[in-house]
Amino acid sequence: MKSAIKSAINSVSSGGAQAPPTFLSKVKVPSLFLLWYMLNVYYNIVNKKVLNVVPAPITISAVQLLIGSIYWSLTVLVGLKPKPKLPCPVHRDGLNIGAAAFSHSCGQTLTVVSLGAGAVSFTHIVKALEPFFSAMVSIFFTKKVMHPNVYLSLIPVVGGVGLACLKELSYSHVAFFAALGSNLFFAVRAVKSKQVMQSEKLDATITPSNLFGIQTCLATVVGLLFALTMEGFKAVSIVSSSDNSRLLMRAIFLSGLFHYLNNEVMYMTLGQVDAVTLAVGNTMKRVFIIVASVIVFGNQVSTESAIGSAVGIGGVLLYSLTKMKYEKLEKK
Repeated sequence: MKSAIKSAINSVSSGGAQAPPTFLSKVKVPSLFLLWYMLNVYYNIVNKKVLNVVPAPITISAVQLLIGSIYWSLTVLVGLKPKPKLPCPVHRDGLNIGAAAFSHSCGQTLTVVSLGAGAVSFTHIVKALEPFFSAMVSIFFTKKVMHPNVYLSLIPVVGGVGLACLKELSYSHVAFFAALGSNLFFAVRAVKSKQVMQSEKLDATITPSNLFGIQTCLATVVGLLFALTMEGFKAVSIVSSSDNSRLLMRAIFLSGLFHYLNNEVMYMTLGQVDAVTLAVGNTMKRVFIIVASVIVFGNQVSTESAIGSAVGIGGVLLYSLTKMKYEKLEKK
């Protein structure tokens, strides 16, 4: 896993360009997806172990955002990334960055709340609905409507996830609705971030990784306000009174570092694909997370839940292929 950290840092530092253009064009996007998956699996496992000991998800979420903000700031200070030239806060790009940052903070907080309230596998079964939310949010913000058959292909996704949740042995109302809320906020974040990346007036220093760093810093402020208002210093008290406080702080630090790295790689991926394609890749990623969490934590999954998860993930593939087909027809 140390090699994964080094690969992530090297990828971030170099902007993802590590090979000649002819080779890069073939492996860049698949490599980004693979690295993103590896980092995300490790983050979810460490995060759940921390939450089992420190039941203060809002504070843990804020601390993870803070660690990411510090990491990004250091990379800018030492010259690994260009110092970003921020757009005017009241300009459209500035407003979109602010909206994406607020959505990032809310989505991250709700995800950690869901992970704390239920099993990792259950949270990611619900979060498999993200393509549905992404498609709906894209209509609202971009006014882009796809062919009806594309939306019909989302039915197996919704039905499969519904069946999986209905028969899930570790079902939790808090985990369910928090995961749904995170889907909505992350869909908004992806669409708003893509709008910023596609802006013709955006300064060249606002690279995908810098964009995520800026949003993380802004999201940290929101997250800390949430934490202080809703949980106070509960997490500090638990960690300081623990017999393994050093190990616990180390685990919290690693969860924050891996959270930032996996999301930065995700933003680099978003720079290569559209928001809905990212949501599809995000759903496929959950297969790896669900399998890893079942192995590590030994969570039992009912037969109906397994079938529902398979149908939902298969529906994502159907949706992806259908969308690709009609996009090609539209271009012709």
